[in-house]
Amino acid sequence: MKKGLIVGCLAVLAVGMISLSSAFAEQEVNVEVKNGPAGAVRPDLDNATVELSIPAIRDGSAHIRLRSPEKKFVSTDFPWVEGTELIDSTVAIRDGKASFQYMFPIRGEYPLSVEWFDENGHPEGSRQFAVTIEENPKEVQNALIFMAMLAFFGLLAGFGLSRRRRGIHAA
Repeated sequence: MKKGLIVGCLAVLAVGMISLSSAFAEQEVNVEVKNGPAGAVRPDLDNATVELSIPAIRDGSAHIRLRSPEKKFVSTDFPWVEGTELIDSTVAIRDGKASFQYMFPIRGEYPLSVEWFDENGHPEGSRQFAVTIEENPKEVQNALIFMAMLAFFGLLAGFGLSRRRRGIHAA
């Protein structure tokens, strides 16, 4: 009898926790990066729309800080922007949404810090996001073609020089 009561209480507790977590999940703050119908955002080419969804705030403001990806072992084609603060600004929240336009300069994972305020300017919450911008597929394709051409010409030159060398030693 006691085991059944304990199992029943645990089941009720589990169902209650799941329903509460789903209720809070609906109010979750999200960030979405869009590039219109074209699809993926390409660094240094596309002017992306970054849209913040903050359902808890109907009208208010959001303070955003966007940093560029940190320096890695292999640098990007724009190294002096790596690891710097790109945006430190406040945007308006209307109907639970705030958005801004930005052209991301390099590929990588951008840390985005958002702090939101109600219409009276009182802080309501904050959250950290990671906005990932992939490398331009055309640049990857061009780099692979370039490396294949270098390998081909290197093999061709090596073959030609080794044949010439064999011809000199045979005589």
